[in-house]
Amino acid sequence: MRTTAKPGKSKRLRLGIYGGTFDPVHQGHLLLARDALEQLRLDAILFVPCGRSPLKSRKPRATDAQRVAMLRLALKSHSHFWLTRCELDRPAPSYAYDTAMEIREAFPRAELFWLIGADQLATLKQWHRPDDLRRLVTFVLLPRGEPASRATPGDVLGLPQPRRVDISATEIRHRVKSRLPIDHLVPAPIAAYIKRHGLYLS
Repeated sequence: MRTTAKPGKSKRLRLGIYGGTFDPVHQGHLLLARDALEQLRLDAILFVPCGRSPLKSRKPRATDAQRVAMLRLALKSHSHFWLTRCELDRPAPSYAYDTAMEIREAFPRAELFWLIGADQLATLKQWHRPDDLRRLVTFVLLPRGEPASRATPGDVLGLPQPRRVDISATEIRHRVKSRLPIDHLVPAPIAAYIKRHGLYLS
């Protein structure tokens, strides 16, 4: 598995896995990833732009190449945030279990933490081989628009100091379509990329 950064396989890591559509990546993603990195004392977080999920019928608005390009721009200045195309490079559909197995093969000594939002938590039992996946990773709930005090199941970690981040890619796409500024919601290079490529206008 190719990533934008990777140490030797022999090093023992605490590695976060952050899957998502990232259509587009925004400040909320980066803030929550930084919180997880610091509060869980992770060595790095691996951003995994999703392929075609069997639980989602709607395709991303941006192409795979555009989503990856925006992630590269957003993560460029964060040395502990890495990127992998592993789900995009595998045949569809994309299963989290297959992703975890691929990451486990690339980092055999790593302790894996899978970062999820409340919407994913609600569908966890529908995921492919959920019990096997739980043996590979520890799930960590990242609060988004829901109250930070939301209770989590006993086998899912919550952040010690959760932050409520009420930013969504849907809101960003709606603002772009409405010709409203998004500079406060995404890193400057992402805003420039969206404008340059005319994304989300229709």
